[in-house]
Amino acid sequence: MPPASTEVMDTICVVREMQLLNENSIRLLEQLFNNRLNAELIDSLVSGKQEELAVALFRVCTSTHSPHVVGFALRFFADLVSVEGSIGAQLGRSDLEKKFGVSPALAFLQIAQQNPDKLGLFNPAFYLGATTLRYSTYTANKESFDLFFSIAKYSMSRDTLHVADVEFVVQGCVQMAKRKELRALFFNEDIVSSIPRLLTDIVSNDSASIIQLIYETLVLTWLLSFEYEGIVHIVKHRMIPQLHRVLQRIQKEKCVRVALLILWNLVEAEQKYTRHQLNPNLEEWVDPRIDVLARIHESKEQSLGNAPANSRRGPSLVAEMVSVGMMKTLNQLCKRKFGDDDISVLVSQLDAALEQSMEVLTSFSEYRGEVLSSVLEWTPVHTSAKFWKENVNKFEDNNFEVLNALGKLILETKSDSTLAVGCHDLGEVVRYHPTGRNLLNLPSMHGVKEKVMTLMSHPNPEVSKSALLCTQKIMVQRWEYIQQ
Repeated sequence: MPPASTEVMDTICVVREMQLLNENSIRLLEQLFNNRLNAELIDSLVSGKQEELAVALFRVCTSTHSPHVVGFALRFFADLVSVEGSIGAQLGRSDLEKKFGVSPALAFLQIAQQNPDKLGLFNPAFYLGATTLRYSTYTANKESFDLFFSIAKYSMSRDTLHVADVEFVVQGCVQMAKRKELRALFFNEDIVSSIPRLLTDIVSNDSASIIQLIYETLVLTWLLSFEYEGIVHIVKHRMIPQLHRVLQRIQKEKCVRVALLILWNLVEAEQKYTRHQLNPNLEEWVDPRIDVLARIHESKEQSLGNAPANSRRGPSLVAEMVSVGMMKTLNQLCKRKFGDDDISVLVSQLDAALEQSMEVLTSFSEYRGEVLSSVLEWTPVHTSAKFWKENVNKFEDNNFEVLNALGKLILETKSDSTLAVGCHDLGEVVRYHPTGRNLLNLPSMHGVKEKVMTLMSHPNPEVSKSALLCTQKIMVQRWEYIQQ
């Protein structure tokens, strides 16, 4: 056995002075210290002694005032827990707080809180705190859970995000999110709002460390996407475009695989919601919490102050994937040879799901439902030339029902996004309908053309651009000759 390091010898001295272990157990600890990366040996040495080791190491970490001993003990403890999870599970036992006089999770997190810039102490202490909470009950450790999320939110909200400052915070969040009943805490604390920055704004000179952090962040998102409430937060914080960006820019297979798994969870959730809404009597069991997905559109419009009371359209997650260009990216991934065959299967499944949905997404019934809901978004139906060419005459149906509703939207909506899409759609009706401009003379369309013209000076550039293009289509005879 190689000679022990100064840190090992000093830590063993502390253990002897504090009389934490007998000599046989101290020799075991020395073996572990010197073989900390040998998982097989650790398993054989630790078996049956998990509680004894957990208690001893916790006391070393919290009972000595020597910074280098505490740092070494914390790092070793964190390494040991990552290899042998049963030791971490011991720390979550409800009876240990009485034995120690303090909650193990709270003790670790307080060390982290007191040493935010000393990563040798902060990182392992935060990881150990998270692991302990993973095996703890919320009611008995509310103070510790509150401190965990307070530290996590502070670390993720820094003006500049360095890998070293957040890598263990993300790993700690992953540890917690592995436990299903704790995931709701992430939504209550709005942790998902910090995730997009972790995928885009990280600073480091080491590309490998950035990739690893992106991977851990994706794993966290994936775990949260198993909850319907998590999907609502993922959509709310614009994660679908970020996942698309990962698939476009990151080559590492493990990152591609997890990004695809997240997207597949979203697709399956939307499919299940749709089946449930169309036929509530299906024998398929559906978690009643799936109804939370109806909030996706409501929350978007509420943020704009324009949420119709009867807006219950539910999720349009596949539509958003299509609108950000996911189909093209999936087609490119289909041509790529992956070492992991599961990735190719996932790509094919997602591509098929999006292809199948395109027929529905670009149908007139889908468009009618969107217009009558009073909420318009840039879903695929609006930008599909094929849709307008094949369906423009249907605007005459039911005494111009859909056209009238579109005109009313433009006149009354307070939503900038609905205004922009509405102006675009009106321009497409004028462009493709045989008597398009004459449709604006219908009594029900009174004032719509004038409103569009005033919107050319709207402060929102998206609205003003759509209004300008719509006005041009109204004013000219042959739009196809106009250079857009």
